[in-house]
Amino acid sequence: MTQTEQFILSYAAEHSTIVSSDILQSAAASGISSTTLNWHIQKLVKEEKIFRVGRGRYSLQGHQIFRENPDDELVRRHAELISQYPSVKCCLYKGTILSPLLHHLSYNALTYIEVDRELADILFHKFKDGGDVVFNKPSREVMQDYVDMSRPGIIIKPLITGAPTITYSGVPMPSLEKILVDTICDEDFSYLQGGEWYYMIETAATQYSINTSRLLRYAGRRGKKEMIEKKLKEIGL
Repeated sequence: MTQTEQFILSYAAEHSTIVSSDILQSAAASGISSTTLNWHIQKLVKEEKIFRVGRGRYSLQGHQIFRENPDDELVRRHAELISQYPSVKCCLYKGTILSPLLHHLSYNALTYIEVDRELADILFHKFKDGGDVVFNKPSREVMQDYVDMSRPGIIIKPLITGAPTITYSGVPMPSLEKILVDTICDEDFSYLQGGEWYYMIETAATQYSINTSRLLRYAGRRGKKEMIEKKLKEIGL
């Protein structure tokens, strides 16, 4: 390990967050040029010895991975789904997955099932005939007037092509990037749009690892790339 790298890691150990402008001043006093310092910072990031946590901000501690393991109901519903439609592309999750990101906690007991567009109507009638409280891609008005999020129910939605999902315990679930884009795009999440959504993305950036390339790629598919890119720049990502 070089002397410059030792200097960076020692500085990081004494500060919760490395701010580029601050460490540059300390480095200059130690005779280390800004070019050399920046080169070694990037090297340490690639080696995962320090982690980028914002624009010009680094830390010894990386952000945690956003995840929620599926409960028994999700595992059961997914198993039933693929047993009947083996080639189905789907994404399942509970509304509680949103809780760690929210400022004003709105308890959401709903189950979300996203499937190929042509299968959405079929599942809607199947669940409805089975006695479930179910809504098929509900509008903003339907959500406000008819959906009680505090009670169990099912939201059926079409799965957007290329949506980033992560499989936990065999169940495809939304990645953090998918959640951040969907909550600003979908009418059934209208109650989160506005100030609450800005809080969500800032919380996500502060506490969790975000793949910005994946986020913007999916945002582009949903027509929100410019808006989300602007917000990422504001919070240093």
